[in-house]
Amino acid sequence: MNDIVVSLVIVFGISFVSNILPFAGAPYTVITSYFIIHYHTSLLIIILYIIVSGLGAGLAKVLTYTLGIGLEKPLNKNKNLPLLKRFISSKYFILSLFIMAMLPGLPLDDYLYIGGGVVRTSLVRMLKVTIPAKILKSGVEIPLEILGIIQVSAISGLSPLELTVISSITFIVLGVILAEIDWEKMYSTIKQKYPKFSL
Repeated sequence: MNDIVVSLVIVFGISFVSNILPFAGAPYTVITSYFIIHYHTSLLIIILYIIVSGLGAGLAKVLTYTLGIGLEKPLNKNKNLPLLKRFISSKYFILSLFIMAMLPGLPLDDYLYIGGGVVRTSLVRMLKVTIPAKILKSGVEIPLEILGIIQVSAISGLSPLELTVISSITFIVLGVILAEIDWEKMYSTIKQKYPKFSL
């Protein structure tokens, strides 16, 4: 039982730290899945893992938001910031934040939290959306990842730990690639094609 408590603290820590880092960080649900497989936990403990991982991921966005406040001047030169400011002020913001907070492997909610810090939108309002979204994300992803890790491990011969490391590296690389995309240019292209779509 002590090992499970320690692993829950580790899961919270990894979920928190990996969600502080903008557009990068380890996929915390995969790591959580590894602990569940390793300890052969009960359904109640699995639910606890899901809540703890989601809570850590959601609360981490407080620091991402703070980072946006601290980087306000440098970010004013960023090519994507004008689009981001318009989006945060739009009617699509809250629903989009919920969806982006749930997307697996796509740290797009980091853009919204950094932008939220820059424009000083309500942090509490954002957290009320993000924390439930992150818990729901964990609740969907973790059972699927447990099944996937077990199946892929059996087929490939790789251990669950090795698969977790490989998945973590893959998602970090994906996060870096997404950060380099020119979202403003992409938005302009969509707007030209669909003139009625605007923020």
